[in-house]
Amino acid sequence: MTKLTRLDIFLVFNSVLFLLMCIFFYFDRFIMFHGKGNIHEFFFYAAVIYFVICCVWFKFRKITVPYYILILIEATILIHFSGAFVEVDGRRLYEFRFFTVRYDKFVHSINSLIGSLVLLYLFAENNYRIGKFICMITIFSVLGIGAIIEILEFIITLTVDNNGVGTYTNNMLDLVANIFGSTIGIACYRFYTKSE
Repeated sequence: MTKLTRLDIFLVFNSVLFLLMCIFFYFDRFIMFHGKGNIHEFFFYAAVIYFVICCVWFKFRKITVPYYILILIEATILIHFSGAFVEVDGRRLYEFRFFTVRYDKFVHSINSLIGSLVLLYLFAENNYRIGKFICMITIFSVLGIGAIIEILEFIITLTVDNNGVGTYTNNMLDLVANIFGSTIGIACYRFYTKSE
């Protein structure tokens, strides 16, 4: 019998959590804020998220992932859930602004920051020297993942009327937030490793 890894437990827990969120919260709140006309958008996002979960599990399940990496990833999941479920003045937190910046952009920045730290950890585990080139590759990788997400949102704008994606400006600001977050992540990693 194959022994369960930390990543197995983490992904099963979050898969079940996401499924329960979909059943008990996401669906109703999606209808509340976006209407029934674009419910296909909800199912599209849910399918993509489960596909990514399966790919990550298949590719990385043999790696012993340290707890702090799992905690960082869980933080990205929870700030996303908060954006969807927490209401401020009758609006989702995702639409709320802090110092004129939408919460959504903070989520993109934090996710990119954590994404860059995870990638740097994977590079270090595979004995790559974390120099300027690897840092540049990390930023480009995070931006590439972010661009794939924006492409998926673009598909929604072409196929679902009254979607909740936003404008071209929203998409570009998401990418700006991604580069900001990934750059801060690189800076944090370099500072931490130099101070060891």
